[in-house]
Amino acid sequence: MKSPPTSTAESWGRLAAWRAQHRAAAQSSWQKLRAQPLTTGLVWLVIAISFALPSTLLLTLDNLQLVAPDVDTSVRLSVLLNLDVPLDEANILRDQLPSYADVDAVSVISQEQALAEFAQQTGLSTLLASLDRNPLPHTLTVSLVPGVNEAGVGGLVETLQSLPQVDQVVRDTRWIARLNESLAAGWRWALSLGGAMVLGAVLALVNTLHLAIDARRDEILVVRLIGGSAAFTRRPFLYTGLFYGGGGGLLAALLLWLVSIWLAAPVNALFQLYDSPGQLQGPGPIYPIILTALGAGLGWLASFVATERYLSRLKSG
Repeated sequence: MKSPPTSTAESWGRLAAWRAQHRAAAQSSWQKLRAQPLTTGLVWLVIAISFALPSTLLLTLDNLQLVAPDVDTSVRLSVLLNLDVPLDEANILRDQLPSYADVDAVSVISQEQALAEFAQQTGLSTLLASLDRNPLPHTLTVSLVPGVNEAGVGGLVETLQSLPQVDQVVRDTRWIARLNESLAAGWRWALSLGGAMVLGAVLALVNTLHLAIDARRDEILVVRLIGGSAAFTRRPFLYTGLFYGGGGGLLAALLLWLVSIWLAAPVNALFQLYDSPGQLQGPGPIYPIILTALGAGLGWLASFVATERYLSRLKSG
């Protein structure tokens, strides 16, 4: 009847001993890091820079991705009329084009309006005023229905180009494709750079931990002589890697926050150029959590690898 309480007491005793060992290992590792502030700070800085640079690129692309839905991506055609086509005929053509398939809306830009906008954008108003006649034609801006395919756009362009009043049809959708491809290339570049820099940080961390383990060689040998298990030997170094990685991740989050403040002005200006009401979104809680967790996990993994390699060398030696 008394065996269950004894078993429970032994179970709680083992759990308390396990917790005490982990607490002691964590405290010992933290004290050793505090005893070497320069080394600890440099390791944190290396990890932080390796994490902060790709994180900044990802945060910037994440914000730029918000611009794409706000940009008007509908297909538009600029129909340049012949110079001898009067404005009345241009208005008649404007009223006729909505009956064409895939045409959503049509507006007219008169010669005078086009010349005024060109003069405002180029600052050549004095030179343009000296011309004998307006060199710009009346222009129709044709907006197509959403979702029109490439074949439909090509057929409409050919139809409009065949009209006697039309001189040239210009498609202005290539910049949208360039924007999307640029964003896709940016994501791949950021992920590739991030992977390379994170790998470099892990290798540097493994080397640092290997030196820390080698500096405690005598202590490890004594633990092994008195029967200490590999897990017991490995435990303080795992906490060292955990503190290295977690601290570096926290510092990376701080750097990311500072960089996001520095980038706010140009990114917000870019939003305005695309007529987007959005503003630069900061890292928020997600990026710091991910960076800290990633740093701690990689630090633990690097410490585990370094410790296993060192203990294997001791066994073989």
